[in-house]
Amino acid sequence: MSDVQTPFLEANGASGDYPEESRKRPLPPPPVPLWKTPKGIIGAAILAFAIIGAVVGIVVSTEKKSKKSDAKSDSASGAGGTSSNGTVAALGGAGVAAVYWPSNVRLYTQKDDGFVYEATSDQSGNWNSSTTKLFQAKPETPLAAIAPASSEIHIYYLDTSNMLQEYVYNNGWSNGAAPASPNISPNTSLAATTWYDNFSVQQIRLYYQKQDNTIQELAYSTGSGWSSGQAFSDQAYPGTGLGAFASNSVSFSTRVYWQAKDLTLNEYISGSGWTRNTLQWSASPSSGIAAIAWLNLNIRVYYENIAGNVEEVSYNNASGWAGSPSPPTNTLVGFQSPISATFWVNGADIEIRTYAKSNSSNGHTEFAYSGSWTSKDLTF
Repeated sequence: MSDVQTPFLEANGASGDYPEESRKRPLPPPPVPLWKTPKGIIGAAILAFAIIGAVVGIVVSTEKKSKKSDAKSDSASGAGGTSSNGTVAALGGAGVAAVYWPSNVRLYTQKDDGFVYEATSDQSGNWNSSTTKLFQAKPETPLAAIAPASSEIHIYYLDTSNMLQEYVYNNGWSNGAAPASPNISPNTSLAATTWYDNFSVQQIRLYYQKQDNTIQELAYSTGSGWSSGQAFSDQAYPGTGLGAFASNSVSFSTRVYWQAKDLTLNEYISGSGWTRNTLQWSASPSSGIAAIAWLNLNIRVYYENIAGNVEEVSYNNASGWAGSPSPPTNTLVGFQSPISATFWVNGADIEIRTYAKSNSSNGHTEFAYSGSWTSKDLTF
């Protein structure tokens, strides 16, 4: 039910329907060449940016990966983390957050010991054989994550007092600044997105559901810290999934995805003000939601349909929303599965990874787009 977001990347010549999106607010000087956008936007959710989705699971990773992959994936698993290749089970009902962070996918899940763990995979889908124990959170916490630069990861979660917290990697893991989250619902999902103004002023937007079922925005700016942002007035479905990303493809805007009480998918779009757009698709009650976007405002939104399948709906700035959804696969993932998505640019192509609860294992299903969709079950 949470959401996550990945970097909003300049696609360096990427073309076609999948490869596209943005010119944006500048990113910090050279972190990752792909992230150089004039007004560099970074997201998580899936920009994710997503982006934004979450996933439920069960069990620590026992998959094998190459020694090369093992070595690379330790970069964010240093100070503050404890490596584990044991069999601590993933906690059913907890969120999942995914980010793409220099050449690796990082997946965050909560285990039944109450701690959130980091699992890492290389671009080829080889998962590290161990996970890293990071911090303790409330049981079944929602999760959101962003990767603002090549040296940073931010994770958002709820503590045992149901208060919003931040955990940050910057040459080591540590507690971040905890934004105030008044009237937060105990069943909320989380979504986060980020970008830089003028290469130096970091902006973060974090979204949660309040006890009255409306959506609240929290805003962070370098030098100013956290403050309350937009308070939306529409009633969302209790426990709605949340997805968010920031984009500058046409003009700068932030988009937030959520489920209304009639089960329809909706988006808020910022501009001179906020507008609401109701999409033509319905999701299962309390469906997870993840959203990503890239050059020329190519948008992908992932959710669980009424039948319990993960579906993708797409938007292109030239043609608008596609008329019918296409599931990454027909895998039944079960109702109320959190969903998370992330992506990166690979030459002229877009690589997408989407995560949802697996129906055939005690972990998650990874849906991978590399020109076509494939899927595999993970053990965490």
